[in-house]
Amino acid sequence: MEQMNNQDIQQKSIDDDSMEKEASTGVINSLEKKIYELRNLIEMGMSLSSNLEFKSLVESILYSCIGQMFVEKVAIILQEDIDKDSYSIHMAKGYDEEFSRSAIVFDENSALIRHLEKEAFPHLSTDLREHPELRHDLNSIAMLDAEVVVPLVSKSSMNGLLVLGEKIDGSAFTPDNMEFLRDLARFAAIAVENSRLYLMATLDRMTHLYIHHFFQERLNEELKRSVRYGTPLSLIISDIDHFKRFNDTYGHQQGDVVLKETAQILRESVRGFDIAARYGGEEFAVILPETDLGDAIVVAKRLRKRIEQHGFHGQTAPLHVTVSIGVAQYDPERDEGKESLIDRADRAMYRAKDAGRNRVVVIK
Repeated sequence: MEQMNNQDIQQKSIDDDSMEKEASTGVINSLEKKIYELRNLIEMGMSLSSNLEFKSLVESILYSCIGQMFVEKVAIILQEDIDKDSYSIHMAKGYDEEFSRSAIVFDENSALIRHLEKEAFPHLSTDLREHPELRHDLNSIAMLDAEVVVPLVSKSSMNGLLVLGEKIDGSAFTPDNMEFLRDLARFAAIAVENSRLYLMATLDRMTHLYIHHFFQERLNEELKRSVRYGTPLSLIISDIDHFKRFNDTYGHQQGDVVLKETAQILRESVRGFDIAARYGGEEFAVILPETDLGDAIVVAKRLRKRIEQHGFHGQTAPLHVTVSIGVAQYDPERDEGKESLIDRADRAMYRAKDAGRNRVVVIK
């Protein structure tokens, strides 16, 4: 009996040692996982904080959610327009093409926005539904198949919302997941705010095109890149025809409408990496990187035609304007710098006006 007791004691000691080793291994694994997640978070934070290009920044935030949370659907709700107080879907990933971003809009004083501004941490949508005053807004969020709603709050200011769908494997969001999303949201909120401030400093408030100073800086950068890599670079300068006469006839408010809608057509007519700017007054310019003269002419002709055919919103009926456009390609053997290229495109634009307006002219 005494021998059996000794064996039991020895076995218990072995079992205790095994349990201690398992517990120690579990703690080590947990710490290693925390360190790994922290490193990922720091890298994401550094990446987000160094990115001021708004579209690229937003995409990075969404893909960070997809990669870390293993979700198929994610959307970000932001103030789409810096002059408006409403929040709408700025970008979404994983949804059908028929999905309408304009279907979900929240006023800054909506119950959901005000609640999340105070309770600035990730929420399960099921928990939010326990608040009766939020149910109306949550019906809109439900269109996104929301599982988690994450407020982006910086300096007590609501910058937007992240909405995540369910995980691909159907598993629940863990406390660690929610903690990670909370930390990611802090980085993202600061990055969004910095990027928005940068936009406000570089965009013309009326047209939402880049301002003249930013255009000059970017043209200088693109010229250097063109020389370094031997790639073509073209420039378009356009001017609205008889704009002073238009203002005198219809008023400056109607003239502002023309400027805004012309700028929108311009943005829609160029590629994402082209640089569209309000050059001054009713003049617009577009820097076309990696674009030779032939392709730039195609862009200019498309732009001229779209503006000619567009019915600008008038007080009683649609109004119409035309533009004169000048095009030039950078020639490192001829152009000593950006001033020479701008001068050739500008002279081409004035030749278009002298030739009868509403046309594209090229100076080679």
